[in-house]
Amino acid sequence: MNKDLQIAKKTVQVEINALKKLSSSFGRSSQFSKAVNLVYKTRGKVLVVGVGKSYIVGIKVSSTLSSLGTPSVAFNATDLQHGGLGAIQKNHDILLVFSVSGESSELNSILRYANRHNISVIGVSCKSSSMLLRNSTIKILLPKVVEAGHSLAPTSSSLNFLSWGDSLAIACMKRKKWTNKKFITTHPSGTLATSLILVKDIMAKGKEIPIIQSNTSIRLAIKEMSKKKLGLVCCKEKSGKISILTDGDIRRHSNNLYKKKILKVSTKNPNWISDSATALSAIEKMNSKKITALLVTRHQDVNKKIKNVVGVIHLHHCLSVGIK
Repeated sequence: MNKDLQIAKKTVQVEINALKKLSSSFGRSSQFSKAVNLVYKTRGKVLVVGVGKSYIVGIKVSSTLSSLGTPSVAFNATDLQHGGLGAIQKNHDILLVFSVSGESSELNSILRYANRHNISVIGVSCKSSSMLLRNSTIKILLPKVVEAGHSLAPTSSSLNFLSWGDSLAIACMKRKKWTNKKFITTHPSGTLATSLILVKDIMAKGKEIPIIQSNTSIRLAIKEMSKKKLGLVCCKEKSGKISILTDGDIRRHSNNLYKKKILKVSTKNPNWISDSATALSAIEKMNSKKITALLVTRHQDVNKKIKNVVGVIHLHHCLSVGIK
């Protein structure tokens, strides 16, 4: 193994050791739960503050909090000192401050302002006697760790800050019962959102479903198919069983088509999917079957022989919301 790879493996191992120390530290203090309680009860925003790389970590922590139901904004401590303090809503917002040493001079005026106006501060530092923890409402002491390569640049400590912030965000998410459906509302674009969209969210339903009785004439069936523009029409038999008449069925039986009965032309065993399935799984099923639409039934009925059709999901429904 060459020297570069040895250094890479050593770096990762040092950072893994740091995370192990962080994990062990949770069992020795109740401060984390106090931080979760404070964030959970906050009526305003969590203002995440840091200097240098701690600020960069804070941006990610703030973004994760916001994504998972806790409104948050990140600030560079320097910016807060030059007018940014006006962004703090007194009696509503709280501060979450990251600093390895807890002694950064940029934090002095911010902590004084917070104490003067009774603004709660969650201080996260690796030094128990630091100025930050002395002036914090909730004092989060993280373990001192070896930085990768024994360098002065924060590596392992930044990773621990990041992991601690993720832990806070996830704990608050669980308290708030923040679901994937709610996650979608704050992520209208991107693959994360589209992968969580459910069939029932985008399917044709109610009067949009093309459906007729199986004893209807072919001519009226085609009229219904053309009106609903899904390339098929559901044909309901007296027993309640559903077959479908598709564009393909019409082409295959085009000779003397209007003299034929629907049940002689239609597809007897159409493909179904649950309304609670993801739209991504629907498009995967369509691709595997080489079809462009699926009938939709309720989750509890999907394995029954006779199903009630509650919707139709078409390939175009999926494409229109960005699922490919």
